[in-house]
Amino acid sequence: MLPKFLIVHHSAISRSVNANQFDAINRYHISKGWGKIGYHYLIEPNGAVQKGRADNEVGAQCLAAGMNTKSLGICLAGNFEVEKPTDQQVFALRDLLQKLTFRYNIKPESVLGHKETGAKTLCPGHNLDMVFVRQLAGGRK
Repeated sequence: MLPKFLIVHHSAISRSVNANQFDAINRYHISKGWGKIGYHYLIEPNGAVQKGRADNEVGAQCLAAGMNTKSLGICLAGNFEVEKPTDQQVFALRDLLQKLTFRYNIKPESVLGHKETGAKTLCPGHNLDMVFVRQLAGGRK
């Protein structure tokens, strides 16, 4: 799979409930029959980037518009309806987006929040500004 989009998510699990979410999300996604975590990347509150799936592997992160087969899913740990991403998450997201947009020749306008795909969701939450995220992807401040 050659990705044409990057889809940004939040885990919708407050960091105060679970500060290290990768293993919990992985177990949950396995229980749903997805084989393993559905995201290609998960960014923990401390900025650590966890690899969930290989970039050439179909994700289990966004059914809308067939995005599982044409995108990479990036999830930030936290519920961005009630909290904001940490500075470390923002820096890690910037670095990851710039690396992936360069590697796959993805334009910043093809970096979408989950809800921007047409999915019926609040993800990635109103405290993660996708205009700002696209600016990060393009290397602009």
